[in-house]
Amino acid sequence: MALWRTVRAPVLCCIFFIVIFISLKNSWIVVRTTAPGPEYGLLLFLLPGIVTALIARESPIFSSFIGGLTSIPVCFLLRWVFFPRLRPLVQEIAYATSAIFWCVLGALLVQLLITVYQQFRQPR
Repeated sequence: MALWRTVRAPVLCCIFFIVIFISLKNSWIVVRTTAPGPEYGLLLFLLPGIVTALIARESPIFSSFIGGLTSIPVCFLLRWVFFPRLRPLVQEIAYATSAIFWCVLGALLVQLLITVYQQFRQPR
């Protein structure tokens, strides 16, 4: 049971990460209509980090990083098997790296909000 408590946050982060990846690649979530331009869909990767930070109180940043990092091979495998390859491998690695960044940033934002809340809640 103790093992489940330590791995549940990275596992849930990994699942959310893969769901967002599949939703973006299948165009179930359309964030832009023109081909050249910014990838606003990467902002959706904040959600796994936020959920992970709310679940893992002891190490939310590390848990979101591990969850994002372990989901990348699964995402690459799904991309290679089921989706047409439109980008070179280097660009896919850059996309995955920035997705991990946004995932960890979501956990950092939750940590910041928790710290600010605790600071303002302290009696003066």
